[in-house]
Amino acid sequence: MGNRSRGIERVVEVRRRAGQLREIVTSGERRFLVLKGPRTDRLLEVGTELCGRDLEELDGPLAHTAGIALAYRLLSVRDRSEWEIRSALSREVRSEVVEEIVQVLKRQGYLDDRRFASGYVRYMMDHRPSGPHLLRRKLRRAGIDGDIVEAEMSSAMPPEREREVARELARGKLKGSVDRKRSVRRIHDFLIRRGFSNDTVNDICARILRGEITGEGDE
Repeated sequence: MGNRSRGIERVVEVRRRAGQLREIVTSGERRFLVLKGPRTDRLLEVGTELCGRDLEELDGPLAHTAGIALAYRLLSVRDRSEWEIRSALSREVRSEVVEEIVQVLKRQGYLDDRRFASGYVRYMMDHRPSGPHLLRRKLRRAGIDGDIVEAEMSSAMPPEREREVARELARGKLKGSVDRKRSVRRIHDFLIRRGFSNDTVNDICARILRGEITGEGDE
């Protein structure tokens, strides 16, 4: 009780996080993300008393250092949207520190939602070709602004490109097929799930039924 009255808390638990990151839990039930190093080693011992200045540093400069280390770690795995980085950091440090870190990352060129959107669409088209509806949903789920999403769709997925991608996927599904009508139903559902427009899917299916699209090469 005496320690609490002087604003002193104790380290009651130190949890290992990714790499050199650690999480301190205090007797006041506060959590702090900390980057292990000479400046913080003494804080990473259970039982250490944390005075007011220690707590201010843990909540400010040390939180900034740890937060940006976490952000760099996330970005080293893959590109991230601004929203993804904000979401990850907001679970670890207070909002003012999140904002500071985001601005640093943007100045350094690590956060760029236009680049993220373009790279994400290229990746999807290389590894899991999809239609514009699915790509829009994925980008919006990553917090990408609607104007950026629509600009990217106009550039990467104009109507003729959508039809081309859908046609190639349909050809792949038709290989070895002996029942065209049954294949059409299966391909229709598949293309809808992959985010192609109804007009595109209906056109592809009609052309399959007319024999204009096959699994062997056509047109």
